[in-house]
Amino acid sequence: MIPVIDGHNDIAWARRERHGYQAAGIDASLPDLHTDLPRLAAGGVGGQFWSVWVDPVLTGAEQVTATLEQIDFVHRLVEAHPDRLRFARTANDVRAAIGDGRIASLIGVEGGAQLDGSLAVLRQYARLGARYLTLTWSRTTEWADSATDEARHGGLTDFGREVVREMNRIGVIVDLAHVAPSTMRDALQVSERPVMVSHSCARALCDHPRNVPDDVLRDIGAGGGVVMVAFVPSFLSPARNAWVRGGEHGEAPPVGIADVADHIEHIRSVAGVHAVGIGADYDGTDAMPTGLEDVSRYQDLLDELRRRGWSEPELVALANENVLRVLQASDADHLAFLDGSAPPPSAAALAPAVDTATRDDRRRSSGPRVLVVVNAKGSRPRRLGTWLEEKGIAVDVAVGEDGLPPDLDGYAGLVMLGGGLMPDDDARAPWLERERSLAREAIAADLPTLGICLGGQILAHVAGGEVRASYGPKERGSTVISTSEAGRRDPVIGGFGDAAPMIENHQDMITALPPAAVLLASSDAVANQAFRLGDRVYGLQFHPEVSAEDLLRWKEPTSPSPDDRPVAELVEEARRVDEHNTRASRALVTGFADEVRSFAELSAATRASAARPGAR
Repeated sequence: MIPVIDGHNDIAWARRERHGYQAAGIDASLPDLHTDLPRLAAGGVGGQFWSVWVDPVLTGAEQVTATLEQIDFVHRLVEAHPDRLRFARTANDVRAAIGDGRIASLIGVEGGAQLDGSLAVLRQYARLGARYLTLTWSRTTEWADSATDEARHGGLTDFGREVVREMNRIGVIVDLAHVAPSTMRDALQVSERPVMVSHSCARALCDHPRNVPDDVLRDIGAGGGVVMVAFVPSFLSPARNAWVRGGEHGEAPPVGIADVADHIEHIRSVAGVHAVGIGADYDGTDAMPTGLEDVSRYQDLLDELRRRGWSEPELVALANENVLRVLQASDADHLAFLDGSAPPPSAAALAPAVDTATRDDRRRSSGPRVLVVVNAKGSRPRRLGTWLEEKGIAVDVAVGEDGLPPDLDGYAGLVMLGGGLMPDDDARAPWLERERSLAREAIAADLPTLGICLGGQILAHVAGGEVRASYGPKERGSTVISTSEAGRRDPVIGGFGDAAPMIENHQDMITALPPAAVLLASSDAVANQAFRLGDRVYGLQFHPEVSAEDLLRWKEPTSPSPDDRPVAELVEEARRVDEHNTRASRALVTGFADEVRSFAELSAATRASAARPGAR
């Protein structure tokens, strides 16, 4: 049996979601997962990069906290099973563990957002054992374009290049899974060490954005890197990819071991036999190819390649030696970093990502500030906050249960988010009286305001509209929001054009708009999707924060209604409209940012006029 070193397994997050982060117990059968110790042994797994991934619903420092929890799980996992697992940093550690009959356990960080913009965080992850960093996950970061999101940088920014240089310096391998081809090419130009692709396939065989183009395959091979083939069916088969994009209607096109072998052979033919490995992505996706249903089946894949004429040395290279060579190429850098003998970091690598003095100066000198009221700690601003800051708007977040400001002095805008509450749910949320007061103040001042979900319902409530005492029509999944004539002319909602898809998970609450409200948008099930009070106060029942990736956290309803559809179907439907959804949502936030800036400029001009001699 040839030992396999797999580049990517997501059991850490799966155990968080399904088993309360328990590290003990994987020495028994776990039928709800792809991975457990008996099946790892049956598959001949000699080494595993355990992925530490964080759901993008968490942002900023939350990403760092959750990554540390993931790393903690991997260490606890190894400690709980010392007779079966051994923690490993270097290629020599891996070989020693395999020689002792244990599975070498390594760590890979799956997403550059998990640095929160700080190379000090990268260094701490490395000290804790992380040996690769995936430059992005499925979303573009502030410094690198993702393969499955809007490209904003044309590859890597200057800071992104600095990230790659610092990774080289401390021996953290550059992982090009998930990144856009432009990011791949930029990273290959900057990196002085071999790179890896921890879990992707060949773009020439299946035109999925997560796969690697042939020119990049050639460059990776020429640079001594390794591309580790994933077992994700939609990465492997054009028919399966089309079926997924089409909404998964009817029977799924079959995908099997032969499809994986085809991708392995293509990468071998383009990049070289030294440049191909295995990174299955077990427990990171639901479906797996027939014959590769779980971690016990790696040797069946090797048998398929034997039938195709692969020699034993070539199979060993695929299974373990290629990735060990790439790991070893950065081992000396990593060990030097750990013992303090590495070259010093650049000044850019030491720049603080968080500087209190700088932040205070920025807020005093930059101008427009928006207060974001959060009614559930899991509903902090994500896309909305990022897009506002990109437009030069400072965002202050106030969590309702932690206390809200007494008034809106100093703010040029207000955003009120949802939170699974009723607009008058004071028993559970006593801060709602303060939020209603802020809403009244905003309406009276015609302050630029976005009330989203619960926030929109509060605006309708305090302005004299009618809000249900119980939930109305339900919308879950992709919903077409159609604009009214007034909506198409509106500076905020007008970015939707005639209509735009929003990704929904709520039930209607507003039965009648306030008398002074202007209806801006509706959907089939919800008449009052968007409205305006005055010139600048907006209530929305849809949520521009939500993208298709957020749906991965959705669970099946505990009490489903006859119209409820499976979550997998909703996810794929959302993926089909995700690009349109993102464009429309960004346009809405951009329009709101323009309103905030205009209001701030008008207020400043009014104050200046009042301060002139003779002003009354």
